[in-house]
Amino acid sequence: MFYYQWMDEQRLEVFVAVAQRLSFSGAARALHLSQPAVSQQVAALERELGTQLFERSTRRVRLTAAGAALLARAGTLLRDHAEARRAVAAADGRIAGELDVAASLTVAAYLLPPALARLAAGHPDLRVRVTVENTEQVAVALLEGRADVGFVEGDLSAPELVLQPLRDDELVLIASADHRFAAQDEVALEDVVREPFVLREPGSGTRQVAEAHLAGAGVDPASLRVVAELSGIDAIKATVAAGLGVSIISRSALPRGGSAWGIVARPIRGLRMTRRFAAATVRGAPPLPATRQLLVELATP
Repeated sequence: MFYYQWMDEQRLEVFVAVAQRLSFSGAARALHLSQPAVSQQVAALERELGTQLFERSTRRVRLTAAGAALLARAGTLLRDHAEARRAVAAADGRIAGELDVAASLTVAAYLLPPALARLAAGHPDLRVRVTVENTEQVAVALLEGRADVGFVEGDLSAPELVLQPLRDDELVLIASADHRFAAQDEVALEDVVREPFVLREPGSGTRQVAEAHLAGAGVDPASLRVVAELSGIDAIKATVAAGLGVSIISRSALPRGGSAWGIVARPIRGLRMTRRFAAATVRGAPPLPATRQLLVELATP
């Protein structure tokens, strides 16, 4: 019990960064610190523990047996530090400590930033860590305890998770500004399905919703000619602008209609593709004050 009280958190975070990379310079870059600062933190931790954690040579850095033992416990220690800060802050009526968020790409890129800015302005003692993953991976992060709250854009069938709807979204067809679709106000579905497609990776909520709507309109998603699968929305827009194919993305990803990217967005005649963004938490887990406040900020226009 006393161990948790005297273990310095910053030193432990620096130790983990070095141990994971087996590089002091690599840890310095990842933590945005100077290499001497990283070395000083590790040296201070070694003095604190009374043992050597790394074997250093001109060629390589290796963990000692003591270092390996500490690394095995470091994740638990850091989580305990974060939980302690959150508990103290909550008892004092404050929102502080750390909040781990896992968010799908569209939500992370286009919905979260203004909400996080407002949250940070109102609660300067809170540190938010956002991991950007597809919808399936967000669910895994929640179930494995790596995230306090998740934000998704597709269906989640995991009974262990609870979804709270946030807002509706619409998917649109995009094509190059030089494509023949650019001259049409709306595009016939039979013309769309003959085009080469640039899609998000399997597991993406955007792809799941788009394929579900196409299937509902009588189009077998497996019949589409997929010429590229990309995990980034900006990469998809750039690839479509280059003329490789068409795609289906969130209208939220086109704040200026897409003209700045050399693409156009067009509705598909007779097919309106909608979905709902949602917050996901583990069923039965008490909501953190920081999570509740983040949801409030997301609901703010």
